[in-house]
Amino acid sequence: MTVDADWTIVVPVKQVPDADDVTIDPETGTLNRSDAPAVLNAPDYNAVEAALSLRERAGGEVVAVTMGPPFARAVLETAVALGADDAVLLTDRAFGGSDTWPTSLALARAADELDADVVVCGEESTDSSTGQVPPGIAAHNGWAQLTYAEELEPRPDDDELVAVRDVEGGHERVAAETPVVVAFEYGENEPRAAGLHRKIYAETEFEPEEWSAEDLGISEQVGLVNSPTKVGGMDTADPVEREQAVVDDVDALSDRITEVTADD
Repeated sequence: MTVDADWTIVVPVKQVPDADDVTIDPETGTLNRSDAPAVLNAPDYNAVEAALSLRERAGGEVVAVTMGPPFARAVLETAVALGADDAVLLTDRAFGGSDTWPTSLALARAADELDADVVVCGEESTDSSTGQVPPGIAAHNGWAQLTYAEELEPRPDDDELVAVRDVEGGHERVAAETPVVVAFEYGENEPRAAGLHRKIYAETEFEPEEWSAEDLGISEQVGLVNSPTKVGGMDTADPVEREQAVVDDVDALSDRITEVTADD
């Protein structure tokens, strides 16, 4: 892929099962992904928007990357429809069963291959919620990282990115030299809507590049065998019946609360 831009901004995105329809296999402890329609991970919409905003202010191009089977290209089409300039699909049977360690390794190698200046990730995925992939990318490449970012200020002339970070008790401003990996907080910006012409282009004309594990030089470092995460066990909680009551006014509610509290 030829890059001719001020900053190359890479956005890892993920295809996840719709949280409203997902179930868990009680025997394996894994998600039944086939039971739910696949959608773009919700926090990744914020990451794409943050990347597009950086491009508008600093110049450059936005490249979306995802790892998955061939049908995962659908989330790349979504990113391109929103405004990403290009996209890469990491697809290979060797990736099957990868947990956050080999996944972040594959994305790190892809970001390095793309000569990324900034990698903008959603803070976590809705199907696992570990938040481990963004710092994993930074660790694999030895790059700086900005986590819990709510705002980004590009300083391309200084090869720096400044983030306003959410920390306990307030906020802080942190500057990091590029290349840098950002974990952008969910809901901290308003993702733009995809334009009609971009949607048509993404669905009918756009073709992402496809890279394999061998292309990235990591065939022996990915997959289930290289995934340290193990499910120790799981259980299904029984539903708890809750008493319900309807009251007519605030005084009646207060009396009811006092009564229940006294019983406890």
